[in-house]
Amino acid sequence: MIILTAANTETAKDDLGKTYKNFSFLGVIKKTIQKAEDLGYTPAVYDLGSLGIGRLFSVADESFKNKGYYEKEVIKGYKSKSLFKPAIVKDCIEEYGDFTAYLDGDAQLCDSIDEIEDDDYDVGVTLRTREEINSDWHQEHFEIVKYVNAGVIFFNPTQATKKFLDIWHNKTEEVGNDQKALNQLTCQDFYPEEYSIHKIDGVRIKYFPGEYYNYYYFNERLISGIKIMHFKGDVRHFYPFDWKKRLYCRFVLPNLKNVKSGIKKLYPFTG
Repeated sequence: MIILTAANTETAKDDLGKTYKNFSFLGVIKKTIQKAEDLGYTPAVYDLGSLGIGRLFSVADESFKNKGYYEKEVIKGYKSKSLFKPAIVKDCIEEYGDFTAYLDGDAQLCDSIDEIEDDDYDVGVTLRTREEINSDWHQEHFEIVKYVNAGVIFFNPTQATKKFLDIWHNKTEEVGNDQKALNQLTCQDFYPEEYSIHKIDGVRIKYFPGEYYNYYYFNERLISGIKIMHFKGDVRHFYPFDWKKRLYCRFVLPNLKNVKSGIKKLYPFTG
């Protein structure tokens, strides 16, 4: 199995240009490389600019080179950062011809994912939880984010997958966002069941639970059996996920939520 990941710089900045404290793309990627090698996988890293390790892969967009995101906004305030994704996945599959798990540069491999390597599907995507899709933010951005988070995706090297990658590339260019394009190609008009398989335009799509394979629910709950953690922008402060943060998520957060819930019941018209 190939574990594919990529980043354009060692550190990360938010949309206002402020560098995230204690977070490093390079740090996450090095941990993923080490875990992949420990598990017998082959890591493949793409350097999209100045990461400093991996295969150099040029991204022509000047805004991406300088700021880490593309200038064009699909909707106001939502910046696209990964239009390169279909191209590097295609390049990687062409080189290795092997099952490929793509992880964003801020997604860390934490445990074995042997069980996802199966020949019953072509493209595997990770589902957002039902709680997430019912949130206000999600509803406001539903056109882009829908049911699937594009931070972790699995690819069997089938002919259907190779055709899918070309279509995904063209759709990404058309709509200006890789995640919006991925959702348009892999999701129908209903929330799919976990581990179900749907054939869409000749491609077998399998839906994996994001809680385990694309976990970024640090503010909600900590569960056992997490395979991949995703330190995306709004939860980057949880990296590195050391024992102190684990204790906080396991014990402190649930109590805080209970207290807030109790206050809301007592004073339903406040805040």
